[in-house]
Amino acid sequence: MPLDDEVLAALKEEIGPSAGYLLSRCAKKTLKKSPSGLTRADLPALAEACHAAVTPVLSTEAATRLRKRILELSGIEEVF
Repeated sequence: MPLDDEVLAALKEEIGPSAGYLLSRCAKKTLKKSPSGLTRADLPALAEACHAAVTPVLSTEAATRLRKRILELSGIEEVF
């Protein structure tokens, strides 16, 4: 499965149908690339961007779970 699909699946579990929009927005704004161009090395920065984007509208716990799921895809399991 392509990496962007893996990230999208993880996001969908936390935020549902808004996942595609969030992924695209955070990848373009933070990393200056499309989701299809993501590498595992990009995932820590993407996790932080997504966390910051959803914290105002979700609970802190949900935002932290979202960040953790993205970090796990990069091989990083520790949550800050």
